[in-house]
Amino acid sequence: MIDVALYEPEIPGNAGAIARTCGATGAPLHLIGKRGFSFTHPKAKRALMDYWQHVEYHVHVAWADFAERVEGRRIWMFTTKAERGLWDAEFAPGDVLLFGPESRGLPDEVLATAPGHHVRIPMRPETRSLNLSTAAGVGLYEALRQVRHLG
Repeated sequence: MIDVALYEPEIPGNAGAIARTCGATGAPLHLIGKRGFSFTHPKAKRALMDYWQHVEYHVHVAWADFAERVEGRRIWMFTTKAERGLWDAEFAPGDVLLFGPESRGLPDEVLATAPGHHVRIPMRPETRSLNLSTAAGVGLYEALRQVRHLG
């Protein structure tokens, strides 16, 4: 399976929508570090709907806790700074897709932990980024497509 990880997510609606996508696909969800909301927030609840019982989720107080939990697994870090495009990444079972906070993306110290595993979603040059829940959905479904094709 492919896991999804959110580093310090900020917007409850995005996190709720990503949790819903994880529930629909069976992808475990990791929540890392501080969150600016609770999943009881109305926007998170509305986006998540009644999918929470289908979500396997893990809460990690800090980056080190998460890194220990997924030790030995490849972490693909989604960032607009990456040179490698999503379609050039080769995903495998056990991989983790990591997404940063909406306002600032993944910090340099986190990006430094997985050199060679940074990936960006192709988009027009005049645009900055996609919505976080859209990016997570695009990344997860591409990874699942590749893994199912291989297996």
